[in-house]
Amino acid sequence: MNSSERFLELFEGFPYAHGLDEGGCTWQIVDSVKIGNHLSGAENPIGIYPMVYDPHKVIHGPAGFIDSGGRPVYAEMQEDLWYCKWGSIDIDEHEESFVYATNAYTIFKALGVTAWMEVSRSKGYHLWVFAREWIPAPIMRKALLAVTQLGKVEFDAVYPKQDSLLGPPGNYMRIPYPNYRQMTETRQVIVDESGYTCEFELFLDHAQSSRASLAQLEEVARLWKPPVNSMPPVREYDKRPLMKIDGTRLRGLPRMMFDEGPNDYFRNGHGAGKGRHGFLNRFARALWEDGYEQGDVIAWLSKLDSQLGAWYPEGPKFEGRPDAHRQLENVAHQARAIAAR
Repeated sequence: MNSSERFLELFEGFPYAHGLDEGGCTWQIVDSVKIGNHLSGAENPIGIYPMVYDPHKVIHGPAGFIDSGGRPVYAEMQEDLWYCKWGSIDIDEHEESFVYATNAYTIFKALGVTAWMEVSRSKGYHLWVFAREWIPAPIMRKALLAVTQLGKVEFDAVYPKQDSLLGPPGNYMRIPYPNYRQMTETRQVIVDESGYTCEFELFLDHAQSSRASLAQLEEVARLWKPPVNSMPPVREYDKRPLMKIDGTRLRGLPRMMFDEGPNDYFRNGHGAGKGRHGFLNRFARALWEDGYEQGDVIAWLSKLDSQLGAWYPEGPKFEGRPDAHRQLENVAHQARAIAAR
């Protein structure tokens, strides 16, 4: 195999779309030619979507989605058929990023799994883990989250971001070594634990030969513990039953969250279940628990997202993005799964 084919084998993901360097998604086949253009600089850098539905073709394979209202979904989808070949931790904690990244790297190494550190293009690090085979998305996510727990690693997100999706493509991660032969800066490259850049071909050789097995990642995933404080403080609210929820009005906990905004747990924290995304997820969960219907949940999520700028200097989480509605649907889907437990 040539370098492009080997690189694609490491970063294999959803094959029918890729992320754009400037943000957004384009529906184009991701093959060795596309990867070669990324590596050579013949085209703009790309991002890869990690989650692939039914790669073993138990039902109809990853191409078996249909167009439903402008976005692809899978008919008769089974949530446990979402897989990935790699996982990544996005660490964006300013001057502490290298410390957090090396902590995670060292813990993975102690647990028998080889991880790789990439200097991101901004100010943080990406920690990559590659698998020999298709790994169930929840296993990869729990393995990554277990390491962040063990190392007290502050992070922005883990990829894949979800255990399952309503439909492709999900959330992409920018891949390293764009136009690597012309690179003069030491960003978007793999580095060792001392911070020295890893030469491209050497990275390919070592990364391919040290990919983790399913059994290894399952062992790490078993160390993950669900957060014990993923909810805001309990508040008393009107619990009188209603015959039918009026979706145009808020009451109880959703009303309080919408009016008062995030408490310190969501406003000052980082990582899974915190920040803007965590606050939106908890709000949606409260709506589901109170009996709101899906259309109302997404509508209220959109309204809350638009006013996040009142509490977060970063502003709304999704408003203004071309995929805003799909992202809000994903938040609602994740919250509904938690509410149903």
